[in-house]
Order: sequence, then C-alpha cells, then structure tokens
Amino acid sequence: MPYQVPRGTRDLMPEQALVLEDVLEKVRLVFRKYGYEPVETPAFESLEVLEKKSGEELKKQIFRVGEGEKLGLRFDLTVPLARLVASNSSLPKPFKRYHIARVWRHEEPQKGRFREFYQADVDVVGAAGMEADAEVLTCAKEALEMIGVEVKRVRVNNRKMLDALFAKLGLKAGATALFRALDKLDKQGRQAVEAELKRLGLGAGDVEMLMRMVMAGGSNEAKLSLVEKEFPNEGAAETRELLKLLQEYGVKADLDLSLVRGLDYYTGPVYEISGSGDVGSIAAGGRYDKLIELYGSKPTPATGISLGIERIMEVLKAKGKKALTRAYVAAAKDEYRMNAREIAMKLRAAGIAAQLDLMGRNLKKQLEHANALGIPYAVIVGEREIKEKKLTLRDMKGGGERMLTLEQVVKELS
Repeated sequence: MPYQVPRGTRDLMPEQALVLEDVLEKVRLVFRKYGYEPVETPAFESLEVLEKKSGEELKKQIFRVGEGEKLGLRFDLTVPLARLVASNSSLPKPFKRYHIARVWRHEEPQKGRFREFYQADVDVVGAAGMEADAEVLTCAKEALEMIGVEVKRVRVNNRKMLDALFAKLGLKAGATALFRALDKLDKQGRQAVEAELKRLGLGAGDVEMLMRMVMAGGSNEAKLSLVEKEFPNEGAAETRELLKLLQEYGVKADLDLSLVRGLDYYTGPVYEISGSGDVGSIAAGGRYDKLIELYGSKPTPATGISLGIERIMEVLKAKGKKALTRAYVAAAKDEYRMNAREIAMKLRAAGIAAQLDLMGRNLKKQLEHANALGIPYAVIVGEREIKEKKLTLRDMKGGGERMLTLEQVVKELS
C-alpha cells in the first residue's frame, strides 16, 4: 500500500504548483507596489509566544514540536510579527511589511481549508488612523484582481461597536464566546446561532436585541445611524471614516454588523473579502492595537489583512490547466534531434520556456506528449524546414500550422 500524505496536507502536482507560483508572484508584485517590504520568521515559535494571545480555541490547534522543548508551529503570521516588532523597538514607523509563508493548524480539514496552508499578509505597524486600514484593504483587493479573482463583496465592521452593544446588554464577561457564536451566522444560520447564544446564558430578550442589531438591513449610513442611536461609541465614527476612505480608493464596501472575525486579538475594524464560488472569504483581517504590547513593547497600533491562498486556488481551479512551457521543439526524425536542441536553446535564450523529447519518441508520439502536457505550441524541425531555413509552428489547440523563420517564431511566442 502506498504511503499517503498526512491528513489535512496535500501534494501539488506541476499544474497546481504552477498556479501557486503564479499567484504568489503576482501577490508579491502588488504588495511591493504599495511599499510593503518582506520579512521572514521561523516556522516554529515558543509555545509562550503562540499562546499569549491565541485564545482557547486556537491553543487546541497548535501543532507542538520538539522533544522536551515547549515549541509549536505558527498558526498565523501576525503573532510572529508582533513578537518581531516588540523585539526591535527601533523600527521606523509606520513599519509596512508583507510575509508569504506556510502556517499550520491542528483542526478538522474541509473544503478550501487544510492543516498546512499558505497565508499572504500585509500589515502596517505604528499607524493608528483608518488610513492604514483603508490601504491594506485596497492593496488586498488589487492583489486579488491581479491574480484574476473576481471580488464579489468587501465587508467591514468594528469590534468596538460590538463591545458597546455587549456592554449595553451587560455582557462584558464572556464576550469572546459570544463573538465566536456570532461569527458562525453566515455558515450555520440564525436559528443555530440563537440556540448557541442561549446556551451561553443569554436570555431570550437579549438574544432578540442582539440579533436585531447585527442583522440590521439598509444602507451603510442607516446602519451607522442605528448604532449611534442605540449605543453610541467611537467604533461608529471609525467605520464612517473607513468607508469614506475606501470610497476615495474606489473600493465599494458594505457595513455588516454580523461580521466578527474569530480571533481574540482584534480591537477595532475587521474586514473580509469574498470572491466567486462557495469557498467563503478569500481575504480577511483587522486592527489589533493591543497585541504587540503583550510581547513587551510599549502600546503600538497595528492593522493588517491576510489572503487565503488555498481558497484562492480553489476559485482559480475552474480556469483550467496552465502550462509553464510555451513550446515543444519536435524533431521529425532522429537525424534532426541536434537541430531541435539548437532551436530549443535559442528559444530559451530569448526567454521562451521550451521542452524537448528525452525519450526517443517518433514525431507523432512527441506531439501527443506535448498535447498531454498542455503545451500550446509545437515547433517542428525536419528535412523541409532545414532546406527552407524555416520552422513549422503548430498551434496545438487550434491545429493550424505556419512556416516561419526562427525570428518570427520568437516574436510569435513572446
């Protein structure tokens, strides 16, 4: 029996790995365009660092590593950033960083969610205003569009508004469990969430008021006015400013009072971006102004957003197979293999990815192999081509052929 990959992980075959590389390359280009610079942190941290602000739910999901050492694999890229910033107090502010790497969570695998997965984060450390939140959201949206993902909806909320609502209900204690219950509204529906809230000790009247507020409809302004009337708080003013800035950036966003985000460290604005398909949010984040000081730093505001690479790849799956190789150089007979090698090297020197037959196949088998690999063009060299000092360029999808000079082939394939 062949060995299987560990549960919640996967091998990526060339066609999937090519999609991944393409996605990460385009994301990096956009992140850098906005002035974010890369950092790298270890794959594992001390358990003390990981558990400092992970919450009870995430503590259960930490993969513990090391014999006799209290170490764990990182479950996101934000906690390592907080530790890094706290350890480097002289960093110029704002500190704008991006980090693209694998993270690990010991949780139940499901569609679009693995135990080992990539995150692509941009964060701004040291900026307290909504300008930073507007920028990371805009940057993430542009990165998704650069990849080729259709952005369906951008949702924003503010944890301060939820805190104020809970305070009005006298629910300061145990708010974390309530946040998690509300965070399941999209996935489990109103009835299930109401049952969970009652199980957590809320009375029927409190549940009714809470659901009435978080499920309020109407325009963004109507929702903000309702919040300001029922339980005034600074989160409403922050949200109004954030929505205005996003509008100036050309980003249409909806205020969704039910949006919570499950992690405990969020302190203000939270946001999610959804794309096509049924994989849920493909980017999410928020403000975490109190996280960095937990690691020994002075109070330091920070905000950021993370792109869920695996979910993005699920959305892109429908786009079909992608071949890195642009041309397959095929020799009509064995005596033209040297010519085929020479042509392949010239194509590669011109920046065109080219493959050759390495198995001694005849021309028919070479073309079948090129087609199986999804290579869009075959460049055929044989007796006629040598005599005319030209090459046959075959469109493997359309089936058409043309006789061209090497220079014309290079121009066509570029």
